[in-house]
Amino acid sequence: MSNIFKNKKILVAGGTGLVGQQLVPKLIKLGGRVSVASLDDKSLVNKNIENFYNLNLMNLENCIKITKNKQIVFNLLGVTGSPKVNIEKPASFMMSNIYCAINLLMAAQISKVKNYLYTSTYGVYGHSPVMKEDDVWKTFPSENDKFAGWAKRIGELQVEAFRIQYNFKSLHIVRPANIYGPFANFDPENSMVIASLIRRIFNGENPLVVWGNGAAIRDFIFSGDVASGMIDVMQNKIEKPINIGSGTGVSIKKLVNTILSNPLIKKKPKVIFDKTKPSGDKKRILDTRLAKSYGIESKISLEEGLTETINWYLKNRHLTKKRFNYFKKY
Repeated sequence: MSNIFKNKKILVAGGTGLVGQQLVPKLIKLGGRVSVASLDDKSLVNKNIENFYNLNLMNLENCIKITKNKQIVFNLLGVTGSPKVNIEKPASFMMSNIYCAINLLMAAQISKVKNYLYTSTYGVYGHSPVMKEDDVWKTFPSENDKFAGWAKRIGELQVEAFRIQYNFKSLHIVRPANIYGPFANFDPENSMVIASLIRRIFNGENPLVVWGNGAAIRDFIFSGDVASGMIDVMQNKIEKPINIGSGTGVSIKKLVNTILSNPLIKKKPKVIFDKTKPSGDKKRILDTRLAKSYGIESKISLEEGLTETINWYLKNRHLTKKRFNYFKKY
C-alpha cells in the first residue's frame, strides 16, 4: 500500500489533545509535513511540526486561514466532559462540537482540501448494548449522550452532504469508543472516567466515590490505537463510517479495581459506589467487525494502557494546568 502522507501538507486540528499527541508523531514519521491547530498552551505542541495555529476554530475565517494550501485534514476537535458537566453544561457541548465541525469542513472545501477525516463518537448511537455502524439513523442518540450525540450526528450528516456535492478525493468518519491515555484532560470538569479516577486517587481522595452501582459496561480504547486506526482508515480509503474500539466491555467496577491493582498506585482508597447517582446506559460496546476486516484492531491492553497513562500523569501533572478549559471560557 502506498504512503499517502509522504510530503503532504497535513493539518491536525486538535493536535495537542489526547489522540492528537499520538497522531502527530505518527504522521511525521510517515513523512507528512504536519501543522497543528489548538487552543492549548504552546508547550504542549510537538516540536517537529511545521506550523502551530492558536486560533478559535468556531470562527470560519480562522478555519479558512489554517486549511489554506493543506492537502489532508484531520478534525479531532470536540469538547468532552464528565457526566456531571454533561448534565449541567450541555450548551457547551453543542456550541463547540457543531460550530467546529461545520466551519472546518466548510473551510476545507473552500481551500480545496482533498482528504478529510472527521472524528465522531460512540455517542451518536441510540440505546443499544452493541453499536453497529448501520444502525445510527434507525434511532436517536441515547438520552445519556443526547447533546454531544446530536452535535456529532450533524457533523456526520455534513460530511455526507459534502461528499455528494463537492469534489473531495476522500471523506472519512471514525466513531471511537471511550478514549484514554497520556495527555488526557485530568481537570475536574473535562476529565472522563479513567482520567478522573486517576487524578482523584493520586489527590488522596478517600473514600473514592464513584457514580452509579458499578455495573455499567463500557468499551475503552487507548489513544495510540485510535491514532493508528485513523491513519489506516485514510490509507485504506474507507469512506463508510467506522467504529474504532476494543469490541469488548469492561464494567465500571472492574475498571476501578484494575486501576487500583496497578503497581504504581501505593495507597488504595476505600471505594464507594453512589447508587443515588446515574450510571448511564447499562451496556455500550462498539461492534468492531468492519474495522477488523481492514486489519484495524486495538493492540494495547487495558492494563498496559493504564500503566502508560498513570506513568505519564505522575511525570506531567503540571501540564494538566495548561490545558484550555472550554467550560470556564463559555
